[in-house]
Amino acid sequence: MDTNLEAEFAFLGCILLKGKLIKETTLQPNHFFRPSNQLIFKAMKDVEAADEPVDIVTVVMKIGNKNLYKVGGRSHLAKLMNSVPSTEPFKTYEKYIIDAWKLREAKRIQTLEFTTVSDIDRVVEKYANLELKNQDEAYDHGATMVELYQKISDQELGLSGFDTGFRDLNNYLDGFQNKELIISAARPSVGKTAKMLSHAITHCANGGMTAIFSLEMDKESLLKRMISSIGKINGFKMKNPKNYFNNEDWEKFTKAIGILSKMHIHIYDQAGQTVPSIRSRVNHLRRKYPDVPLLVQIDYLQLIRPTGKRETRTIEIGEMTRSLKEMAKDADLPVYLVSQLSRGVESRQDKRPRMSDIRDSGSVEQDADVIEFLYRDDYYDRDASNQNIVDVIIAKHRNGPVGTVKLAYVKEYNLFMDMEDDDDD
Repeated sequence: MDTNLEAEFAFLGCILLKGKLIKETTLQPNHFFRPSNQLIFKAMKDVEAADEPVDIVTVVMKIGNKNLYKVGGRSHLAKLMNSVPSTEPFKTYEKYIIDAWKLREAKRIQTLEFTTVSDIDRVVEKYANLELKNQDEAYDHGATMVELYQKISDQELGLSGFDTGFRDLNNYLDGFQNKELIISAARPSVGKTAKMLSHAITHCANGGMTAIFSLEMDKESLLKRMISSIGKINGFKMKNPKNYFNNEDWEKFTKAIGILSKMHIHIYDQAGQTVPSIRSRVNHLRRKYPDVPLLVQIDYLQLIRPTGKRETRTIEIGEMTRSLKEMAKDADLPVYLVSQLSRGVESRQDKRPRMSDIRDSGSVEQDADVIEFLYRDDYYDRDASNQNIVDVIIAKHRNGPVGTVKLAYVKEYNLFMDMEDDDDD
């Protein structure tokens, strides 16, 4: 139910009985349903802010004689305090109040009228905020240590994270880790999207689920690229199969379609998506498929639309990456975020990317757990000896080593492979 006055009364009574409890709550006056309870709690917070002890006397003084009748007088406050047998269930009462508030807010949000995209974004953001857990959950150090020991003891041999699909990359990262923000940046047409889709295919082939938020390419184009990669079919032929496919291509196509159709992939290709809308969809998938390992991919950072106007584009981008890192942590999953590099790299003699080359970088370097750059010699020099080889430069790795991994890139198939597999069929 969307009201729980018993919990509100008991919660306030606990604080009147034991004033120090006010320091252990994250509730605000608006979380209470009854106006008189909002007034009482606000008085309690004001007393605390004044660094005075919270008790029935100080609360009455803060409310004042003119407003005391609004809360039922001194007798009502005394009744609240004396009706609580114990302060032990304090956090339980707090949870009940939060749950009732969430339900009221959800109902209120449903009644809002909106006419513009900005209005819709605000509604989505409000819903996303309701998904946040009560941030004042009790921490039991002993229980946490036991849980950590059990988790490490029960861990099976193999990667601790999601298989990237590439041997040497796994050796550096031990797979994509839950709670981490991984940023993959490169200049246009180097292979960012193709590499992202390679990870998606591997993860889904291993029984996982991938949510792809594509702000540039539509879902049909992405699916065609994945079919090309899985079936090793020339991507140009995929544009017009009726004209270009031979019998072998049709056989590869049919097989690839069968493989891809069984994969657990969700593609969201609406233009101008925002972080709150992305977060809302991720939370929905988490609720619907709680036991399926989820990898989130976003292509790409600079096309995410901000929810409000900020002083600079750098601040906007910083808020986005910070929110995406929070999403990775809260939802306990890896977020693979594609990013463009600025044109500045083109003006240097050494064109290998650096941290400062990330467009509108701001706090991106701080928020990311892993930052990798894709670089190809033949992107700048068509006659380069290293044809179709991509350097994956791991420039930042918060919890591990940095270095460079070389992958083979077969552009006509949109396919990345370990180097030793370059000549395999």
